[in-house]
Amino acid sequence: MSKSRLEAFTDGVIAIVLTLLVISIKIPDPPTWQSLWAIRLDFLAYVLSFAFVAVIWVNHHHIFQLADQVNTRVVWADVFWLFWLTLAPAVTIWTGDHPFDRVPELAYAFVFMMSSISFGLLNHELLKIHGPHSRLVQTLGHDKRTEISMIINVASFIGVFFFPILGLIGWLLVTVL
Repeated sequence: MSKSRLEAFTDGVIAIVLTLLVISIKIPDPPTWQSLWAIRLDFLAYVLSFAFVAVIWVNHHHIFQLADQVNTRVVWADVFWLFWLTLAPAVTIWTGDHPFDRVPELAYAFVFMMSSISFGLLNHELLKIHGPHSRLVQTLGHDKRTEISMIINVASFIGVFFFPILGLIGWLLVTVL
């Protein structure tokens, strides 16, 4: 598979994920400020999920601009990463509906933790097929944000067992990072 075909496939899947995120927002009825206030937590979960997906998509774009090639392992690592991203709309809805409940927060934190870990795996597979003097290795070889993001995500997941809201806070930190 060519690099451009993989990028196009990924862009399409991410566009669908972002569309499903926005479709999941319940339109308030009646059309009042109180109705908008009632969906504030759903909207907050949407904003955090949208920001995370957008940031990781931009990172994916930058990485693939530096990559010269892909192989089968990169393709499967990308598909594995996309699998976790496609679960984002479901856990976002659930978390928005139950923002302080442990199980939805655990599901939210787990999906985004696995998304982060699988993105790290994708980076790892890309680095393996590029030479030490490639632009990709020169750029990513010194960038520790992916590793830091994975640590924050794992810590957030563990933290949800004690304080459910830590999942959302962790994702906010990762998105800002």
